[in-house]
Amino acid sequence: MSDPPICYPAQATGVSASRANILAAIDLLGDAQAQLRTAFPSGWTGTGANAYTTAVLGLLHHAQGIDRALRMADRTVVRMDAELEVYRAGGTV
Repeated sequence: MSDPPICYPAQATGVSASRANILAAIDLLGDAQAQLRTAFPSGWTGTGANAYTTAVLGLLHHAQGIDRALRMADRTVVRMDAELEVYRAGGTV
């Protein structure tokens, strides 16, 4: 089993690698959601179109849940980074 991830603040950007990865995931998920929104059938009717629309809506619903979880993880990493900075400066958390 590997060690738990540690947030190391980046020197140049002020954003830890963990936070940068989460923000990148949020960005990519946003792109995927935009692509799904454009995937709805246009001019297509019938049971196939209904089934396809239902599947795309289901994927969008799950993507929204993942987005919420990523944003919660981002808030947690921000707090962890702040605590790590205090610890490195010799303070107590």
